[in-house]
Amino acid sequence: MTDTKKSILQSSQLSALEDDCDLILKNNGVKFVGVINYLGNLIAGGFKKGVTPIGNENTRKMMYMQLKLDLSMRQDYDELFGPVDYVVSKRGKITKISMPVNKHMIILIIKNGMNYESIIKKTLTVFKSSLGSF
Repeated sequence: MTDTKKSILQSSQLSALEDDCDLILKNNGVKFVGVINYLGNLIAGGFKKGVTPIGNENTRKMMYMQLKLDLSMRQDYDELFGPVDYVVSKRGKITKISMPVNKHMIILIIKNGMNYESIIKKTLTVFKSSLGSF
């Protein structure tokens, strides 16, 4: 386990999260799925086998922290608008989705043109059971 995967979670919990990530990666069009902890560090997941990772490791670490910060700032308005269910960012090459689940965040990177709502629904169903208590 790398330093970026250190977490307060037990190894059995991290293993369950990796299994959940593998399950989501089986969906057509999903290039990346990751679980980000409260510090903005990737603790489970990664790119689908055969997919070239985006940027270098430092760029990805910065992206995880930026997405966590962005989501935290959006949650400042939960009282006014209700809680954030998910945030979708469609870019030229990919669609990036971030979803809060308790103290963690799930990030998906999918091909443009995919039905992201069905992928989000499946992802939340899978991870709410494993992240439901922590």
